[in-house]
Amino acid sequence: MTAPFVPTQEDVTAFYDQSIPLISQTAGHNSHSGYWSSAQDASDLRQAADALTDALIERLPVGPADRVLDVGSGLGGPALRLAAATGAAVDGIDASSAMIAESRRRADEAGLADRVRFSQADAMAELPFAPGTFDAAWVVESFVHMADRQAAVQQIARVLKPGGRLVLTDFYERFPFTGDRLAMNEMFRRMTLNSPFPTIAGLAGMVRDAGLYPVEIADLSEQVSRHYPEMVKLLREKASELAGDYGAEAIAALEAVCQNCIATGEPNYLVMTALRPEAA
Repeated sequence: MTAPFVPTQEDVTAFYDQSIPLISQTAGHNSHSGYWSSAQDASDLRQAADALTDALIERLPVGPADRVLDVGSGLGGPALRLAAATGAAVDGIDASSAMIAESRRRADEAGLADRVRFSQADAMAELPFAPGTFDAAWVVESFVHMADRQAAVQQIARVLKPGGRLVLTDFYERFPFTGDRLAMNEMFRRMTLNSPFPTIAGLAGMVRDAGLYPVEIADLSEQVSRHYPEMVKLLREKASELAGDYGAEAIAALEAVCQNCIATGEPNYLVMTALRPEAA
């Protein structure tokens, strides 16, 4: 059996260095999935992506006295929304220099540069923060690109204060991939530079091994499933502009993997909240 595809950090960084036009023309300032509360929810993809950010903010009760780490901050949309909603100070880190530059520009434009800072860092290496720096952290659809989730969780746990909270989202394997599902999943992961999906038990084990304990694991697959039909619609609407940046063949290939997601109802999606125990 062929070994499953695992992206390199260099490939992921290069992918996001080139992805700003694609993300901006589809999900706006977010590089994560949308969230629709019901079949009657009429939100477009940008509104739904903000709704997912809001659902995570609710799980991360912080205020003006708190400092939050955003791991894989992308274009900065979630960090800026979090700071504006709660008054918290936010440090965003991302491996892509292009994403960091754009995030800083957007923070200046929003008048939030005094409370939201962005820097280039690899979450799987040693984070450039002292132990116990942060009251909370979140990882919004960034673990999906990491070849070593365990290393990243260990680093996040190190920089959380005792009593600190981690909120993360991830794709996960509900049951083993075989046959056509396996082939479609591999196509999706190669196109989107995703690492192999963990099981819920496997991801929870990584969190516990880092010294954190999960307090919530929720399946959001139904709420995010409309993401891929919406992406197909936008890829068709924006085809000429996107083809100018990436080529028609690449946009057609991206639409094909979105169609696979529609056909299989995957990837499955979860949110997990975990706490670092208070000091004894």
